[in-house]
Amino acid sequence: MMIMRFAVLAVAAGLLAGCGHTTQTTSGSQYLAAYDSGAGEASATDVEIAAAANVEPQLRFPARIGLARIGAQGLEAVPQAEAYAWGGLAERLGGGYGTFVPVSPLIAALATPETAQQPPAQACGYFGCRENAADRLAQVVRQVRLGAARQHLDAVLIYETSGRSAESSNPLAVTKLALIGFFLPTESVEADGFAQAVLVDVRNGYTYGTASAVAEKPSHRLTTVSDSEDAHAAARREAEARAVTALTGEVEAMVRDLRLALAEKRAAEGPD
Repeated sequence: MMIMRFAVLAVAAGLLAGCGHTTQTTSGSQYLAAYDSGAGEASATDVEIAAAANVEPQLRFPARIGLARIGAQGLEAVPQAEAYAWGGLAERLGGGYGTFVPVSPLIAALATPETAQQPPAQACGYFGCRENAADRLAQVVRQVRLGAARQHLDAVLIYETSGRSAESSNPLAVTKLALIGFFLPTESVEADGFAQAVLVDVRNGYTYGTASAVAEKPSHRLTTVSDSEDAHAAARREAEARAVTALTGEVEAMVRDLRLALAEKRAAEGPD
């Protein structure tokens, strides 16, 4: 459930950002060289910051890029509708960029030590116990990277989707006053979809870029009083699939920009 709560927060950020993408090719060593920690012993925070910053971009194209879908239960299999959208992206990019390979939840589970698969510690208080969202997210990302490493992938595109739906009465709603109205499509369901992704180096965790997108148009369903929940779920799934289709366009632009930026960076640095 905490992964879902994280997704809700991410969706809120996505709504503010809309569709778009970013890339990163900066050097960790150059970043650290620009700062002087000063005299005296470094604090634990300083050490952690230096360790986090001390990574270099090492991705080269063509590459084996993993697709890791994060859902309510953690790493999930890529649904067929979304797999079709990612397949279209691979065709548009062509072999010069490499191949896209879904990260298998089964392989990731086999590659993850049993101790790392235990549920994260819970925070307990007056209102009961709840799972630590940050620990849960770190656990899932670790599992994704281990699974991607087992599949010998160079980088992994970690993505998540979310949808929200609302219901309103249509002209048939007047029949709800009669027993027959229980079986008529008296409600209209509308759902919006959102998706976002981050491209991460499997071996050193370097973040190469981010992308986010929203579905171009809402999904609609007509529903009866009796199957409202199923209609909402179906509308959200369709909206999320549309959001992923839009996301592939942003990921395409991100990957093209990244390949060019990395080539220019290596040309400026000279031969290895």
